[in-house]
Amino acid sequence: RRCPARRHLFVSVVAGAVAHCRRLPGFKRARKAVTPTSRSACFSVPRRPTLIGGTAAGLVGAVAEQIPSVAADEAAVPLKVGLGTCCLKGPASEQQVAEGLRVGYRLLDTASHYNNETDVATAIERSDLKRADVKIVTKIWFDDMGEAAEGAIRDSLKRLRTDYVDLLLMHFPGSIDALQSPGPNRRRREKTWRAMEDAHETGLARAIGVSNFTQRHLRELLKFCRNPPSILQLEIHPYFQQPELLDFCRTNDIRPMAFSPFANGQTRMLQDKVLQSIAAQYDRTPAQVVLRWLLQH
Repeated sequence: RRCPARRHLFVSVVAGAVAHCRRLPGFKRARKAVTPTSRSACFSVPRRPTLIGGTAAGLVGAVAEQIPSVAADEAAVPLKVGLGTCCLKGPASEQQVAEGLRVGYRLLDTASHYNNETDVATAIERSDLKRADVKIVTKIWFDDMGEAAEGAIRDSLKRLRTDYVDLLLMHFPGSIDALQSPGPNRRRREKTWRAMEDAHETGLARAIGVSNFTQRHLRELLKFCRNPPSILQLEIHPYFQQPELLDFCRTNDIRPMAFSPFANGQTRMLQDKVLQSIAAQYDRTPAQVVLRWLLQH
């Protein structure tokens, strides 16, 4: 079933992707991996997911226990599936995050640039959950990189009304004029990472990582960092698998976290014949097949 707001969902991937190919060769492996005996365990989700508040909340489950998780010592953020909040603002943002929490999401992804950190905070406070029950991810926008990073981190904490975030990310490797000024961007990345390391060491951020970085940016970061990034958030879906980057992450013990698992709605991926065939075989939706593939690979 198509979801008009599927860009709001992201998946924390704890393993790499298979070889990049538009024809989805990885699904041949997924067919074998998801056997008839494991059908009920494929995803503990409603067979006809309900779209809640314009998000894809119904795709993942009705209660927290149904959302796949991993042991706390295996990941900085020990949950595999989370709710992204990009493009959500105001009362609608608060309502949709609240609905996400109600149906079982416990990992929330926000950012200073989204202008909805206060909405996320309000939704958590109005729920029956304790702060420790919810994992919060936020990000430093490129306008706040460099000298302003330390203040930006504290501003995000104030807006989120929390003493710490579970994962703090550098949103982009530089400003929009990166091609015109690579030197200044390198310096801003280093200063920003120093501020993030300080936040991690003082308990303001339980884990730190980066988003939208390439191998070049990661190699550079690994040369000067005191604490290496634990997470790389990047776009991953069957039509954009980035195998080389994922291999680099595995080699350097950086866990990939996928956003836009449904290709941001810009392709007809969920109408792909291979996806639909697998979904029909296991009585699941194409969206569920994509999520399961991400989690398995």
